[in-house]
Amino acid sequence: MEAYLKKLCSENQVTEQEMKKLLARMKMMHLDKGTMLAPEAADESGLYIIASGILHAFTSCEGVDKTIEFLSAGDTLFCYHTDECSVKSLTKSIVYYIGGDEVEELCAASTSFANLIRQLTEHQLHFREEMYVNAHKQTVKERYLSLFTHIPDILHRVPLEYITSYLGTEVTSLGYVAGRY
Repeated sequence: MEAYLKKLCSENQVTEQEMKKLLARMKMMHLDKGTMLAPEAADESGLYIIASGILHAFTSCEGVDKTIEFLSAGDTLFCYHTDECSVKSLTKSIVYYIGGDEVEELCAASTSFANLIRQLTEHQLHFREEMYVNAHKQTVKERYLSLFTHIPDILHRVPLEYITSYLGTEVTSLGYVAGRY
């Protein structure tokens, strides 16, 4: 079983069979580095499952991008098109996508799909809430350690500017933090 599928199943307490059924209904997208992730239509919501690569969610304020989250293989993203947050591929990536209308149709037609989507939604909401709370409570060191637990090889795959933006520190400070751990 592929690593992203194993992570999806274990984190969301769903079976491999359920995830494979959902993935079979989704569109596979190959993203080049720097590709913006956007729903098929600007006003549509959708579900994305990252199969490989690293993406980042960010906000822009006065021309400066601020990374708020990194996504990697096995992560899910319910994307609702907004002007507040964007998602971009930082490496070549493969993601699966299904539109919001089709998600609703699947849920209406199948209790198992409805439960699967509910579990994915609950997990993502819990993760996001924890992430936002920790962003204000955690020190740079704690955020650094958490990031490298989630994506151990991120330093080798993503430019430092994105990592320092996420941590809220400067490149020189990152070197200090990294040198200690």
